Amino acid sequence: MKTDAHKIRTFIAIELPDSVKEFLEDISSRLKQCGADVKWVRTNGIHLTLKFLGYVDTDLVPIIERDLRLVFAVQKPFPLGVLGLGAFPGLARPRVIWAGLDDPESITPRLASKVDEILDPLGFQREKRSLTPHLTLGRVRSNKNCGDLIEAVRQSMDISGPTFVADHAVLFESILKPTGAEYSVIGSFDFSGT
Repeated sequence: MKTDAHKIRTFIAIELPDSVKEFLEDISSRLKQCGADVKWVRTNGIHLTLKFLGYVDTDLVPIIERDLRLVFAVQKPFPLGVLGLGAFPGLARPRVIWAGLDDPESITPRLASKVDEILDPLGFQREKRSLTPHLTLGRVRSNKNCGDLIEAVRQSMDISGPTFVADHAVLFESILKPTGAEYSVIGSFDFSGT
């Protein structure tokens, strides 16, 4: 896809600690043994997306950063943990394989809503549905060995993994390459709770 030289593809996310990435790598490795036709996400690229912005004019980036600071500065760090395995739209016809996140205080949906609210005046459409915190492990491309994959997911639906404290969010640039998307940090925002 050809894009304007003054636009970059961006999203806002919460990064994961290495302990969580290692746990997800172990899960993905077990699921890969099914031989299903899945485009697996590289573990070091897995994150909790709060909002995908798409292609953004580079002149708008400093304004986005300023507005995000307002949202994230008042957020206190909060606990999250890996909990459960599933598929969207469901296991009957899986398209996306995901690991769930335990967010006991439901902070991530509220945080995503605040991001939506503050970026709305800049022309970014609000999400129609509330955020369901999840970590995408892979996207199913065909029905090849799909039954085995569904069974493997069923057997691991109640997994429980590491917990961590979410203490910052990141504005990422996503660069699409034939080998997959590569991410670079544009800005980082601490949850200082002030």
